[in-house]
Amino acid sequence: MSARLGMRGLSGLALAIAAAVTLAVVPVAMPSPVRDALPGLDAPTLYARVHVIGASASAGFGVRPPVERGTPGRLSGLTLAQVAECAGNGSCRVTGDATALFSASPLSTGTEQVEGLLAMDPRPTVVFADDFLFWFTYGALAVDGNRTPITDESQRLQMLESGLALLDRVVEVKLPLVVGDIPDMSVAVGGMLSRMQMPKPDTLARANERIRAWAAGKPRVAVLPLARLVEELRSGKPFDAGRRSWSEATDGPLIQRDQLHATFAGTVALLARTEQSANERFLGIRQPNAPGAPAVFEHDPATVGARVRESLRAASEALRPAQPAP
Repeated sequence: MSARLGMRGLSGLALAIAAAVTLAVVPVAMPSPVRDALPGLDAPTLYARVHVIGASASAGFGVRPPVERGTPGRLSGLTLAQVAECAGNGSCRVTGDATALFSASPLSTGTEQVEGLLAMDPRPTVVFADDFLFWFTYGALAVDGNRTPITDESQRLQMLESGLALLDRVVEVKLPLVVGDIPDMSVAVGGMLSRMQMPKPDTLARANERIRAWAAGKPRVAVLPLARLVEELRSGKPFDAGRRSWSEATDGPLIQRDQLHATFAGTVALLARTEQSANERFLGIRQPNAPGAPAVFEHDPATVGARVRESLRAASEALRPAQPAP
């Protein structure tokens, strides 16, 4: 029976009852995708000035722009901030201070990054710290300034507290902060990671429990599930991040051969998942494709790649010597 015929068969009383039941049931069966945003925040204010801090993944280690070799202005690597700048769909401005040298001195480098963003005028409106805490758990040396070798896993958890203390300074000034948890990079041991740098599985679990507990009572802190994303990037299987589905079949390799760093497409997936985490925590958006959900960044690697190529062409033309007038 069609919906139209069914409605005609209802009496006026039955129709009223059906309408009342529908109104009562729909909110339960179809929960609203939007919760209350944090006071004073909406998409334009949240993403007006994005700033990226962190280590080599955010610094774009090995991330090759999608251009042919020999292209004028070709960059050796694209940082997460540069990818986000090209992926921006509006007027957001993206800056970054991530570095691949973070591992050499996590405490001093992390301190410089935090002090640098706090000194910015105007300050960022949101901070992406996706891999900021990585080297406060990994590594062969403690972050006590004395280059003390790590001989006990408890030292790693003490290191993590140093990283969280630095991020507390960002929280204290009420800047929205997205921070990643700690992924399992054991497959990279013997390559770019030594066995001495690798935390034990129980340490990783305890570190991530601590990060979630630290963030739980802080409404302006969102935890990016970086550990899960890294597993998905490696798997080759389809997964959702942001407003689209990703897979190696459609997007090509998403993680580099070193098994540590994302490719260009994987970096766009990282950006998409970071935006998703920020939207959920700060704007109350439960579903990436919900009506009214902001689309601040483009999530399609092909589209972002085209914007990167256009940006490189524009930069190359700007550097080209002016031709003399005839």
